[in-house]
Parts: sequence; C-alpha cells; structure tokens
Amino acid sequence: MRMLLLLCAALLAVACRKPPPPLEDMGTLPAFAMVDQDGQPVADTSLRGTVWIANFLFTSCPTQCPPLAKATAELQNHLKTWMPAGGKPPIRIVSISVDPLTDTPEVLRAFGQKYGEDPKVWTLLTGEYDAMERLVVQGFMQPIIRADRVIGLPSERTATHEPTPLDTAHSLRFVLVDRQGHLRGLFDRDAVGLQTLEAAARQLVDE
Repeated sequence: MRMLLLLCAALLAVACRKPPPPLEDMGTLPAFAMVDQDGQPVADTSLRGTVWIANFLFTSCPTQCPPLAKATAELQNHLKTWMPAGGKPPIRIVSISVDPLTDTPEVLRAFGQKYGEDPKVWTLLTGEYDAMERLVVQGFMQPIIRADRVIGLPSERTATHEPTPLDTAHSLRFVLVDRQGHLRGLFDRDAVGLQTLEAAARQLVDE
C-alpha cells in the first residue's frame, strides 16, 4: 500500500509540474566581449552553440543580489542533476556584473565561491561599463537605473569613474538564450519561475 501511495504521489507531482511557456524569439543579442572570474575572455561567440541563462547583479549590492545569487546557485544545482557527468555542459549560467569598476575578476571569483559557483556551469562576467550597459539595456532589454547617470547623456560623474551606487535598480530576472544567441524568455527568481526556467532550458537543450 505504501509503495502504491508513493507511486501516486510521484505521478501527481509530474502531472502538476508547470509546463514551460511558449518560447518566443525575442531577438538576437549583439556582439560582446568581457572577462570571467578567472580573467579569461568570454564573447558572444564563446557561448554560441550552447544554451545559456543570464542574470545581472553586483557583489556589493546589500539587498536583492544575495537572494538572486542564492537562487542562481539553486538553479545551478538543479541543472547539474540532469547534465552528463563529463564533457562540455549543454547549458551554462552567466551572471553579468553591473558594477564592473568594483567587480574585478578576483572579486567575482570570491563572490562565486561564497555561493557555491561551479565554474564548469556558472560564469561571472565583468568588463567596461559603457559596453556592459549597452549589452544589458539594449541587448537583453533589461533596466539599469542609477541616480548619477543618464544613459546616452554626457556627465562629469559617469559610471566609468565611480562604483555603482548601492541603491541602483537593475533587473532581477533570468534571461534564457538559445544556441544561436537569440533571447527566448524572461523568468522570475521565485520557485515557480526557476522551475519554469529549468523546463524551458531543458526544452531548448533537447531540440
């Protein structure tokens, strides 16, 4: 009887699992070039041929980034349960720093280690501010809002010279990118959002 109940519970869990949303093509990412937590170059061409998931954070953020990093680590661990044990991972997670002046590769490495980042799966990127801002805002279509900078307008107090203020607002969503560099969906960091994202990512991997 107990085995029957367990089987019914398992079948019910599968039946209730939220299916991924239709994966629309939201456009193609522009070319970019950054460096990872080990100081190694990473470009859009480096990720071509791999399904990947992007998000946006900065290591000195005191409020929203720690929960986002924990959610990223949780996602990483879920993805690893169905990845092959060896060879190139079929999917990657890429966290892009919105405070590249502070977030050097060494700082990103320590941050990743704090949250259990597996470098085979989870990469953290930093680079020149203006290029990062264009990539996030125009490429990923996600906001970065800081009081000391207006995008596209000259300023004596630009992000190039000052760290990102702690009250900067930025996207907390995950963005799914397919093998061709096309944006395929935006997902929240809560439990339902992560579950839906994982299912959508696996759908792209299996295509």
